[in-house]
Amino acid sequence: MKKFVSVALCVLMLATTLCFGVSAEKDFDKLQFNDDGNFKIMQVADLQDDMQLNGAVKAFLEEAVKQEKPDLVVLTGDNISGGSCRTDISKAWDTRRCEKAIDQFMSIFEEYEVPVAMVFGNHDDENKLSKEELFDIYEKYDCFIGEDEGEALYGCGTYNLPIYSSEDADKMMYNLWMFDSNTYDEELGGYDYVHDDQVEWYVNKSNELKAANGGVAVPSMAFQHIIVKEIVGLIDSSTEYIEGSELYQDGRYYVFKPGVLKAGHFKEYPCPATRDSKQMPAIQAQGDVVAMFFGHDHNNSFEVDYNGIDLVATPGMTFHSYGNEDRGFRIINLNEEDTSTYETHLIHFQDYFGESKMAMANYNMNAEELTLWERIKAGLLFVITFPIKIFFGYAF
Repeated sequence: MKKFVSVALCVLMLATTLCFGVSAEKDFDKLQFNDDGNFKIMQVADLQDDMQLNGAVKAFLEEAVKQEKPDLVVLTGDNISGGSCRTDISKAWDTRRCEKAIDQFMSIFEEYEVPVAMVFGNHDDENKLSKEELFDIYEKYDCFIGEDEGEALYGCGTYNLPIYSSEDADKMMYNLWMFDSNTYDEELGGYDYVHDDQVEWYVNKSNELKAANGGVAVPSMAFQHIIVKEIVGLIDSSTEYIEGSELYQDGRYYVFKPGVLKAGHFKEYPCPATRDSKQMPAIQAQGDVVAMFFGHDHNNSFEVDYNGIDLVATPGMTFHSYGNEDRGFRIINLNEEDTSTYETHLIHFQDYFGESKMAMANYNMNAEELTLWERIKAGLLFVITFPIKIFFGYAF
């Protein structure tokens, strides 16, 4: 009996050692190209839900992590609907609600051991918690690799993430900029912007990386919530229909200027900052950023060229707020053999769950942009078709 117990204890100790060994080998703080030279980023924009993440989104998000196996997830703001977590009871009550809302998605990334970076949007802190306090909640997750400069910079969560060579963990091959585009312009109204001290930090850090790279700018891309104001200068409008226009708003048709649109759809007029920022001139002068990725405007999925820099809109993944048929997330593929370019594409709900009546009923009963009656009809159809799928394995 003693011998059996000893053997059992040894097995248990070995298993425990192996478990801790796996955890210890997982270095979330060191991003690195894979052995095949590839690196996959999954950008998730505007989850924007409350303490109970919409069931369709939660299933979609988990399936995305399982199927795509990203090397990094980037959350580009409005990660929670901060206003839905607001109460008139106490800050402690708001804190618990925000913790639960954040855990709805962060627990998925934690379970699958996927590194996560994050920037804030304009809706995240619409409660009694500051962005710094929300940031502290994210930092409780081992998979979270975001940083906060503290009071050194305006806002919260402006930082950079290096990606190192597959063959040399000390050789930086690529860089990711994370900018807090802040929330609202309290003086002029409208949305805020990347402030001067953030831009100064970027320029200094970019020069530092360039010097360490033998005087050559490190290829980079940037992520933030609110799109830069320069997007407005790329748009034509008219009261008469413009060929190719997908957007009619406030009595005018809108379309991108000829030769600007590279891919995607323009279905919502962008909501950039109210005032100009030094951000884009600085980025152009530094010459390191090849593309910038935004959320904020849930219906847009365009990729446009701005003086050699791609401005890329990623549609919202949310079902809690408005959206359209482009609802989904973005995949960005990098390869260290050619860091001057990248590949990107969207993945939609239907790409995973199909377009059967049951799948579309599940989609439509959750889609905020549909009328209540349309959602009720979709819900009734889902109730009818779901048992057939469960018992017969057939989705019609």
